Amino acid sequence: MRVSAPCSARRKCVIAVDIHSHLSLLLRTMIICVCRRLNEDAVREAVRAGAGCGEAVQAHFGCQFNCGKCKSAMEDVVECEKHQLTQGAVLVAAE
Repeated sequence: MRVSAPCSARRKCVIAVDIHSHLSLLLRTMIICVCRRLNEDAVREAVRAGAGCGEAVQAHFGCQFNCGKCKSAMEDVVECEKHQLTQGAVLVAAE
C-alpha cells in the first residue's frame, strides 16, 4: 500500500508504507546536489534539524550553492519533508 502526498506541481513525494519497497529506497537515496555530494536523505536530515529552505540546508552542512542546478530539486525535497513532518505532528496530536 502506498500513500501519495503532493508536495509541489513538479514532483510528488511518495511515502512508502511497505518498508521492503526497493523503489522507496532508491527515491530516498537520490543524489540532489552533485557539487556538494548531498543526497535526499541528507536534505531530509537537515530539514528535521530545522532547515526550512535550500540555503538553510546548504548552511546546515557548512557550504553554499555552487552551480545552483540542484536548487529546485532541493526545494522540492525540503517542502516534501516539511509536509511529512507537519502530517506526522497532526497525527500524533490527534491520538
